[in-house]
Amino acid sequence: MPQADWMIIALGLCLVVILFQAFMLVRKRNRKARDQAQEVTELEVPNLLTEPELACFNALHEVAFKEFHVMAKVSLSDIAIVKRGLDHTALEKAAKEGHRHIDFVLCDREHLAVIVAIELDDAKAKAARAKQQISISDLLEQVGISVFRLPVKTSYSIQEIRQLLTPYLKEKPPTPDEMVATLSMQAFRICKKCQTKMELKRVKSGKYKGMLFWVCGNYPECRSVDLFTR
Repeated sequence: MPQADWMIIALGLCLVVILFQAFMLVRKRNRKARDQAQEVTELEVPNLLTEPELACFNALHEVAFKEFHVMAKVSLSDIAIVKRGLDHTALEKAAKEGHRHIDFVLCDREHLAVIVAIELDDAKAKAARAKQQISISDLLEQVGISVFRLPVKTSYSIQEIRQLLTPYLKEKPPTPDEMVATLSMQAFRICKKCQTKMELKRVKSGKYKGMLFWVCGNYPECRSVDLFTR
């Protein structure tokens, strides 16, 4: 075979090797990028609210969403901006003492004016409040913002929250039977575990009394249960 032909074959083999190495390099980079993307999706996304805070937020939203916007972790300085009459000196002092925000506020839907403030009360909150020279509740109530304190729990009764907010609600609340009947006709939800249609149930007793839950139609074989939120 002529020398020129050997050179062509050698160059061809080199080209094949180079293309193969380039292919493997691109494949390796793509695999690395895919693995990194998977790692990102598997990372736990931090929640804005703790479990008790989320339970309270869901209960407040369930009761008041038609008439109010429910907002969480509202800064005292933000309330001061939109609410005339607040003592800014006292507010700054309270912030330095560790009371920087209100757990939840209910705002009217038209102007987002703060109407009601909700504070979750645990041992830490009580200890911090004992150190404060001025009460945040007194400060807010001076400008017409009612403040309610609720114990920290992992679940809040819809009836309990509705009773608390009744003076501020214009709409007459439906009876439990009316609510379940209406929701049962309109609601449709699929169990994430077994893909079975879920049913809406109201708890009749215990610490969850009055609350609505989605229960898998395969219960008790499938024990998938979710809190109902509108």
